[in-house]
Order: sequence, then structure tokens, then C-alpha cells
Amino acid sequence: KTHKHKLAKACTMAPTLNGSGFPVALSQSKPKARAAQQPEDADQAIVYTPYGRGLVLRTRKSDGIKEVQLLEWESFAKPTRGSKPQKPYMMYTAVDYPSVVPHVGDDVVCQYGRGRVTQISRVAATTNDTKKGSDPMLKYTIALSSWRLNGRSTVTVHVTNPPPRVVRKHTLSEMDAHEKVSLAQSQKSKATSYFSQKKDYELALTTYAGAVDAVRNVQHDHTSTNEVRADLVVVMVTCSNNAATCCAKLGKWEEASKFAKNALILLDALYGKRGKKIHTILTKEGTIDAKLFGEWRVKSYLIVARSCMEAGGDVAAATGILKKARGVAMEYIDEINAKQQKQPTTTCSKEEKASLRSLTSQVKEIRKLLVECSDLKKATKKLEQRRAKAMFGDKKNDNKENASPSDANKKQKEGGQQQQQQTKK
Repeated sequence: KTHKHKLAKACTMAPTLNGSGFPVALSQSKPKARAAQQPEDADQAIVYTPYGRGLVLRTRKSDGIKEVQLLEWESFAKPTRGSKPQKPYMMYTAVDYPSVVPHVGDDVVCQYGRGRVTQISRVAATTNDTKKGSDPMLKYTIALSSWRLNGRSTVTVHVTNPPPRVVRKHTLSEMDAHEKVSLAQSQKSKATSYFSQKKDYELALTTYAGAVDAVRNVQHDHTSTNEVRADLVVVMVTCSNNAATCCAKLGKWEEASKFAKNALILLDALYGKRGKKIHTILTKEGTIDAKLFGEWRVKSYLIVARSCMEAGGDVAAATGILKKARGVAMEYIDEINAKQQKQPTTTCSKEEKASLRSLTSQVKEIRKLLVECSDLKKATKKLEQRRAKAMFGDKKNDNKENASPSDANKKQKEGGQQQQQQTKK
């Protein structure tokens, strides 16, 4: 460590060195005198330097000088306690340093474009590859993201020589619609495992909310296909409903209502565009209307109704929402049953059977919540009656208490005379 620290200190003191494999300059800040700001590289490579891993920010086209941010420089020069946060150490060099070793999940650039490594395997070496001096034993399977084909078709390449170069992952602002939707889908799968397997509702809520934020402000361009737009709707609706379910598990009813209402807004907008391209794509891929406008909408209604019951105690609003949800569910249940009665020989599809089971269970839950709402109404009514009695008193009891003993004796005598007359008759 002492040797590395001395070497690093010596390099920082040297302003310029020759270009035969050594850094031109190493400093903590950018050079003061610079004619024009060079734009950053589109694909910033992660390389091995004599001082650890580095990120190539930009390359000057005139002489090939590279601006490299040292990612592991903190291991050589750690700041003391109480000191101000230091700027990242930069290195300026003309040396083309080798790339770090690619791993599964890394973003890479190969001779066919940019993509992500999905698999690494070993292959038998050939004489031609051995002569070139590279390692032909590793085969990298790369799903290219720079290729855009029609529909959902993707391009996968297998690269052995030369090996791909690892690059920095795109930030959210740098991603296009395809990348943002794929990021949201991966976060959704992670959140589902957190919710169902680990029962970590807080982490699942954070991940679902991150997926919603990733695609909230997607700007479509000419490369955005209708399939991407359909995937965007599905991710937004499902992640919003699932985030609302997590909030309900944690007792955050206001946030749950917001997420569920967000899903309802998207579903209502898509309901007005039935029969168009996005709706047609979803229907062909198995997302039928009974699931899209039935199950998902009823799920949102149930969460909003429960939030009304729990948070503010607005039983009337909850009852209205539950009746609306029951009407939506029964509409699609009757539609599937009518289809079976008209064509008894033909069986329903798997999607219709699954939606029928889900909608039936949701109707049962709606009935339970309606019973709870009626009980809450009765309880509140009794409570109001008790408060009114406590405030104004009971008139019958007051008359009995205020009656004098002489009045009571008179009533008894009158009652006795009436009984005697009846016996004589």
C-alpha cells in the first residue's frame, strides 16, 4: 500500500509524461486551460489502468487523448475525517487500456453493436484463433439492444474473438423507451419475488414504485413500436396495483388509494380506445378484456374502497365504489357464462377460465366488504343515537321522574274503579 501511495503521489506531481504507455497527466480536477469542451463518449468503456479500474469519459479525436476517471483511487488516497469531499481523480492518457472482464448482466460493445451479456460458455479452441493470441475459449452470448426489429423480434449474437468491451450502463435519462420498459419489467419481477417469497412488503413497495417512476415520463419517438406502448400500459397498471397492495399490507391507506387511482386512470383511458392498435395487441397476446377491464379494474376499486373505510371512515363512498366494482365484475362474468351457453360444444380459453375464477373470488370479497359497510352504518347510527340521548335526554324517562306521588295515587284509584265496573258488568 505504501508503494502504491508513493507511486500515485509521484504521478500526481508529474504534469506530463511521454505517450509510450504512461499517463500524460494525472490530477484531481480538470485542466484549467481548455479550448472547447469535448463531448462525452456515447459508450463509456470501463478499463484496467495501473491505478485500478477507470471509466473513459471522453476521447479527443485530434490526438486520441482519453479522459479517464479513476474509480478505485479512494483505495490509495483516503480522505481524512472532517475533510471536504474530494472531486474524482482524472487521468489523461493516449494509451488504449484493456477492458475489464465481462460478466453476465454487463453492458458491452462488440463488432455488431451494443447489448447485454446473457450467457458465457466455453468452446473448443481452433488453430486460427490460437495464432491470433486471443483467448478463444470463452463464448459470449449478447442480446443486442442497438438493433430494433419489427414486433418483438430480438437479435442475439455469439462472440468469441475479439471479446466484447464492457461499458457503463445507461442512466435513466439516457435510456430510450425500449430500455425504460425493460428496466421496469425487471424491477417488477424482483418486486414480485420480494412480495410473494420473502414477504418484505416495504422493499417490494420501493421496487414497484421505482418501476412506475422509470416509465412515468417516457417520451416516444419513431423507434417506439406499438408492442412497446402495450408493454408500457401493462407495466404501469400492474405495478401501480401491486404497489397499492403493498401499501395496504403496511397500513398506508392514502398512498394505496393514490396508486390504485393511477391504475384506474390508465385503464379508463385505454377503455376509450378499445379496438385500436394497443388494445388489439394486448388481446392477441392473451390479455383479454375480462382481465384488463375486469380483474385489474375491480382490484383497483377494492383498494380504493378499503382505503375509504380505513383511513377516513367514509362508508357511503366505499359502498358506492363497491357497487360499481360489483357491476363491472358481474358484467364480464355474465359475458363469459353467456358465451358458454350459446356454444356449449366449444370450451372457454384458459384466459377466460382464469378470469372467471378471479372475478368470482373478487365478487365474494365485495360482498364481505358490503356487509362490513352495512355493519359500520348501523354502528355509527347507534352511536349517534346514544350521543343524542346523552345530549338532550329521554322524554319518557323525564316525564316519569318528574311525576308527583299524588298523580300516581289518582291513577291507581282510577284504575281500581275501572276494574270494579268491569266485574259488575
